[in-house]
Amino acid sequence: MFLLIISPLILYFIITYLLKRYQSKRLYTCSLESPSNIYSSLLPVDFHSKPKQSGNNDGGYIYPSDPVSALEQLRAVVATLHSQGALISLDPYNLIILHERLAYTNSNDVVNWFTVQFNLFTGSLTALGTHRHAALIQDACQLKKLGCFALTEKGAGVLSGLLCDTIAYFNQTTAKIVIHTPNENAKKCWISYAGNNQVEYAVVFAKWAQKNPIQSKKQTIVKTSQGELYLTPHVVAMVVQIRDKGMTLEGVSIEQCHTRSDFRSNCFGTLTFTEYNVEPECLLDRYCSLDTTNGTLQVIDHCPKLFFKLANRLLVGRLCLSATALACAKVTLQLVMKKVYSSKRCQFSYITDHIQTMTQQICEMDYYFHRLIKRFQVTTSMTMTTDELLEKNLDEILLIKAYIPPLCRSIVGKCRELFGAESLLAHHRMAEIHASCYASCLAEGDSVIMAQAFVGQCMHKYKHLSFSNWRLIWLMMKILVTVPTHKRIDYINAHQTEVIAAFQQIADGIFQNQGIRSNLQSIPTPDFTNTN
Repeated sequence: MFLLIISPLILYFIITYLLKRYQSKRLYTCSLESPSNIYSSLLPVDFHSKPKQSGNNDGGYIYPSDPVSALEQLRAVVATLHSQGALISLDPYNLIILHERLAYTNSNDVVNWFTVQFNLFTGSLTALGTHRHAALIQDACQLKKLGCFALTEKGAGVLSGLLCDTIAYFNQTTAKIVIHTPNENAKKCWISYAGNNQVEYAVVFAKWAQKNPIQSKKQTIVKTSQGELYLTPHVVAMVVQIRDKGMTLEGVSIEQCHTRSDFRSNCFGTLTFTEYNVEPECLLDRYCSLDTTNGTLQVIDHCPKLFFKLANRLLVGRLCLSATALACAKVTLQLVMKKVYSSKRCQFSYITDHIQTMTQQICEMDYYFHRLIKRFQVTTSMTMTTDELLEKNLDEILLIKAYIPPLCRSIVGKCRELFGAESLLAHHRMAEIHASCYASCLAEGDSVIMAQAFVGQCMHKYKHLSFSNWRLIWLMMKILVTVPTHKRIDYINAHQTEVIAAFQQIADGIFQNQGIRSNLQSIPTPDFTNTN
């Protein structure tokens, strides 16, 4: 009887294994835009001449990492992109492609400043603002106004936004919005470029408070200069000026971060607001409005969870960071292949086996990634808004952010090992690239938290339930049977190792079964020989 039950299962696994093992796979080559000058035009002007200067002992081009040089190069890059018409639109697909181009041709300092200025700051103004913010958007696109993105709080970390202690409310006497940091945990910390005196604006996120109570099981009251106010569940975004001609404005306190080992041009800052008054027009009001007669926030009906609308720039940012990590991994692996296969080291199977494995992994990620981002191309036939597209593809974005940056980080680390002592040389950029991949794992949503959220979505929607994902089924059964409903989130948080193992099994199954194979020529590099 037992054999009758178990035999079909054994037969199923044997047939599945054989089909996967012997199915034909097509050769895949990582995508690369064909005209070489689309990359070379973004290189620093002295990229070819500086290494040839007499007395230069760098061995190659070393990108400057000081803030002044990084900003100067960013301005040159942006001017080139404007001349090419590449910054006409800040839609997700365009930003992702631009991040790939920049990661190939510029330092991580420039790429990082570009993503903060154009995705997080200007992108937020474009997506969340209205006609009243059009002039600032134009100036930001031309780098006439530099800004930062003040979301992360000291007490919330990766859960910033969902947990927000900074408050904002309307003062009817002065007809101003007041932003206030009520405690140490509410400080906006690790805010990229906030410590740079040339950055004069910030998109600030705060929890809205008002006199009128809202319908809620638990009413939270906060004490303000206007007396006691009811805290709403809504996080609002405001664009505020924090400096004027390099001087910090009254009501704003900015502390610079200590010296960093990487991203030296990024002057991280901590922002504290003390009853800081701003005009009502500073509210980014595409999805909400302020009733100035009583200070009540009005949220449009179809987006009751306002923060998730505001946080869509983070979804775009996760794709941009993944694109950057992929480009960095490709560059590093190309360096290793060039060195290994032009020397006697290619006789060692330990090295060549790792190279073949990493090449296949990068091609798998690249294939899935570029197939997904095509969904965000803006066309005249589109029936959905960009926000709706992002929300529809939320699960895939979580998967990409949780899988691609950590794997790219591991690949770059292994490449440094295989490259040997030369990986320490600055002109090879391996140390810089390694740091960039770590940053891609942490920024705009920690990859571990993204993996946890993806597994939660799989259980909630009953997705990816199969024999090959037995870890997910086992985890789901344990939670359903043994954990009370109100304790399930706490259980998942306390068993992250088990959740990550389930995620890894699901992700490996998705990425490793796309019917593609690679070879040593599958990862091309841009041609920088022709410059404008």
